[in-house]
Amino acid sequence: MNLYEEIKSRYGNIKRTRGFYLYTEKNVRLLDMYLDGGRAILGRKNNKAALIIKQFTDKGLYSFLPTSADYNLQKALNALFPEHTEIGLYTCDREVLELMQEETGKKAYTENLWKPFLPSSESLKSRNCFFVQPPFCTSIKIAVFKKELSLKIPPSAFVSALEKAAIARSFFDLIKFIDMPQKKTTAFTEKQYNKAKELCGSFWKIENIYLFPKIKETEYECFFKAALDAHILISPDFNTPSIFPDIKTYSELISFLKFKNKGECQYE
Repeated sequence: MNLYEEIKSRYGNIKRTRGFYLYTEKNVRLLDMYLDGGRAILGRKNNKAALIIKQFTDKGLYSFLPTSADYNLQKALNALFPEHTEIGLYTCDREVLELMQEETGKKAYTENLWKPFLPSSESLKSRNCFFVQPPFCTSIKIAVFKKELSLKIPPSAFVSALEKAAIARSFFDLIKFIDMPQKKTTAFTEKQYNKAKELCGSFWKIENIYLFPKIKETEYECFFKAALDAHILISPDFNTPSIFPDIKTYSELISFLKFKNKGECQYE
C-alpha cells in the first residue's frame, strides 16, 4: 500500500500541517493519527525544531561540520538516558542490530526501539543498548549504549549539522513536555475523549497514547482506506501503531468508529 498515492489520489498534495491535522490541496483537513510513524509525536509545528533549522540555515551550517549540535544532541539523550552515555547515528542498522542481538537475543528493530510515552518500552532502559525513536521526522536511526560497550559500538554515519541540531532540539522539547503539568480539559472535551477511547478499544489495543491493531492483518488495508475516506489518517503499516490524538474535539473520530462498528468494508 502506497501512502503517498492513497492520500494524493483522494485529496491532492498536503499544503501545510498544524498540530494533529494535515491540510490538503482539495481543502480537506485530515486528522493525523499516523504522525510519521510516531516521529511527530508532539504534534506538527508544536516544537522548536523548525526554528533551529532556520537558524542553522541562516548561518550556513547545513553541511557535515562539527558544531554545537553534537554537544546538544549528546546532552539531550544523556538527560533522557543517564546510564547510556554513548550514542550512535546510523543510516543502516545492520551492525547495530547484530550487537543488540548479541547482547539481548532480540534481533528485530522494533524489539529494540524505545518510544516516547510507551510504557512497555521502558524496560529497554535496563539493557546495555537500544534504539531511540526521535520526536522528529528523520530517516536517521539513533542508538544509545552503556559505557562498557564503547569498544563494540559501530561507527556513526555522517549526518549534517542541521539535521543533528533539529533532532537535538526535538529531544529537548520532549523533555520539556514530559516535565510539563497535564493541561486541564473541559467537561465536554473529557466526555468526548473518553467516548473516543472507548470506541478505539474495539479496533485497537490501547497502550497509553499508542494504538496497536486488534483486527486481522488481512483486514487492515481495508480499515486504513475507510479511515482515510473519513478524513482520518491512521498508520498505513499494520506493525506500526497509530497515535491517539490530543485535540479539542473528537467528533470526526467518534463518527467514523461508530460507523465502522456497524458497516462492512467497501474495499473488500
